[in-house]
Amino acid sequence: MGLIELCLLTLLSPQEPPVSTAPETPRAAVADKAPSPEELQSLLSAERAGDKADIVVLRRLCESKSEAIAARAAWLLGRSKDPQATVLCGEVATGSPHAEARTQAMNALMLQKDASSLATAVTALQDNDRRVRTLAAQLLGRLRRPTAVDPLLTMIERSRTDGTVGQAPDVQAALLALNDIKAARSLLRAATAIHDSKVAGTGEALAFCFQSLSPELDKAQEITTLLAVLDHREPLLRRYAIGRLAEIGDPATANALEGRLGTESAELRPLVEVALGQVRSDRAKQSYDELERAMANLKTLGAMAESRWAALDETQRWLVGSVPFGLLVLGWVLRRWNRKRAAQNVAVATAALVAPSEEYLEQMSADAEQQQYEGENGDEEFAGAGQYEPHGTHRR
Repeated sequence: MGLIELCLLTLLSPQEPPVSTAPETPRAAVADKAPSPEELQSLLSAERAGDKADIVVLRRLCESKSEAIAARAAWLLGRSKDPQATVLCGEVATGSPHAEARTQAMNALMLQKDASSLATAVTALQDNDRRVRTLAAQLLGRLRRPTAVDPLLTMIERSRTDGTVGQAPDVQAALLALNDIKAARSLLRAATAIHDSKVAGTGEALAFCFQSLSPELDKAQEITTLLAVLDHREPLLRRYAIGRLAEIGDPATANALEGRLGTESAELRPLVEVALGQVRSDRAKQSYDELERAMANLKTLGAMAESRWAALDETQRWLVGSVPFGLLVLGWVLRRWNRKRAAQNVAVATAALVAPSEEYLEQMSADAEQQQYEGENGDEEFAGAGQYEPHGTHRR
C-alpha cells in the first residue's frame, strides 16, 4: 500500500528543543551593560538563597539594564518554590525587554505546565524571538486546551508573511502542539500555510500530524483533505496522502490520482500507479487466481523498490548495489569452505576404512613376542648342544 515507509515517521518527527541552560552569573567586566554594585550584590544573595530567594528582588532584577543580570534572575525566579513565582514568570515572559530573560521565564513555565499560564503562552506566540515562540507552542501542546488551536494556526500562517526562511522550530512545535490537542479539523489550514511559506524542515512534523489525525475525520472530509494536499510541496505529506487514499479505496479519487501521474516526481509516481490499481471502480472484478494475485503483489513490490531506489543519492545507490555482490562473495566462500570440510571428512572416513583394527594390531604384537621368545629359546638349546669333549679324552 505504500505505507510501510510511514511506520518510521514517528521516529523522524521533530524532537522538542533542549531545555534552556542556566545563564552564567554575570560579571561587570563582561556584561553587555555594566550592572551596578547593588544589583550584583542582590543577585549574589539570591544565588546563595537558591530556591528560597526573595522573588520580589528577583522580579526587580529581571528589569535590569544588563541582559545578563536579567536572564540569570529570570532563571532563579523560575526555580523558586514560592507559589507566586509562576505569576511573576508570566510577567517576565511577556514584558521583559531582554529576549534571554523572556526565554528563561517561558522555559520555566513550560516545565511547570501550569494551566494558569495559558494566556501567557498565547501572548508569547507573537514574541519576536523564535525561542520564546517555540517554548510557548510547546507549553500549549502540553496544556492541551482547544482554545489554543486558533492562536497556533495564526502563528503558522504568520510565517508566510514575516519573511521567515530556513529552519523553523517554532512552526514545528506549533504543528506538534496541534497534534497533541487533536485538532484534526485544522490539518488543511496548517498544510496550506506551510505550502505557501518558505520555512524548511516542517515536512516530517506535518506528515506526522496527518498520519495521526486524518483517520479521525469522517470519510468524506478526510478524502477532501487528502485530495487537497496531493500537490503539496512536502514529499512526505504527498506520500502519505497517496498511500492513505489507496487504503481508503474510494473509486471517486481515481481521476485525481490519474492527474498526478504527469506531474508527480519519479520517486512517488510508482506509488500513484499502485494507488490507482487499488481505487479503480473495477476492483470488485479482480480475479482471485493465485498467479494473478502473485503478479499483482510482485508489481506492487517492484513499484515500492523503484520508489526507494529513486530516493537514494549516488553514494547510497553504490552501497545498496554492493550488497548483492557481497552476498554472492560470501556465499562462494561458504560453499568452498563446505566443500573443503566435506573432502576432509571423506579422507578421514577412507583412512578409517583401510587402517588395521586394534584386534589385528594386538594379534600381530603377540605373534612378534612369540617369535622373539622362540628365537631366544632356540639359540640357548643350540648353544647347549654345541658343547662337546675333545676326542680321545674321557672321564675317569
